[in-house]
Order: sequence, then structure tokens, then C-alpha cells
Amino acid sequence: MRPTLMLMAMIAAPAMAAPAPRWTAVGAGAGGGAIEIDRGSLNWRPLQRAWWRIHYAPAKADGTVEERHLELVDCSSGESAVIETVSLDSAGRVIADQRDGEELAAQRMDPPTPGTAGETVVEGACRLRPPPPPPRRKRR
Repeated sequence: MRPTLMLMAMIAAPAMAAPAPRWTAVGAGAGGGAIEIDRGSLNWRPLQRAWWRIHYAPAKADGTVEERHLELVDCSSGESAVIETVSLDSAGRVIADQRDGEELAAQRMDPPTPGTAGETVVEGACRLRPPPPPPRRKRR
């Protein structure tokens, strides 16, 4: 491979990688554990695929100390549905991973129950999403 092509590949590789999670606290769950949203999973569009997590202290009966959820959130309607739930133990190992899929989540979209983690996540995800990009400038 030519040195120029190798250099271009090395420069482009980090840019193609998924962004690192940027967890931001948005509230607390019923058990007092922090609810955090990964700002790196958010975009400026009304429909979000937001990753969020909640911590449990003490651990749940199955050893879960953290749950991560991938939530489909519609900021226009204020509705949401879970796509995936991952349960982790204290060492960060996956205990359980339930994935219903985005198609099924889209069919189950509903407003979250007031006062729940779901409501906190919808409000937080829609508030934290980045602004839309500036309009493209027209060429003359």
C-alpha cells in the first residue's frame, strides 16, 4: 500500500469509529439510582434512539447493578418504547439482554407514565439532543 493511502486510512479510522458514550444525569429512578442518558446517541431529529442507564444500590436479586436501555423516543409526540434492555453485574458482565427490535418498539409507542423513569428519559433525551445543523448556503 502506498504511504499516502496508508496515512489517509490511519487518519480516517478514528473518525469512522462510534462516538464514545457521554453519560449525562437527568434524574433519579424510583429506587434513587441515577438515570443517565448517553448524549452521544442523540441526534437533532425528532425521532431518537437514545441509550440510557440506571444504577441499583443495592443490587437487584439477580445481581443487576446497572440496566442500559435503548429507547425509541419521538420528541414531536412525546411517546417512547424500549428497543433493548441490557442488565449488567458489578463487574460489567451482561446478565441478560432482551431485544425486541425497533419495528416492534415503533408499534408500541405510547406516552410514558407520569413520574416514571420513562418520562424522565423522554424529557431528557428531547432536551439534550443537539440543535439542527445550519441551513446550507446557496451558491450563486
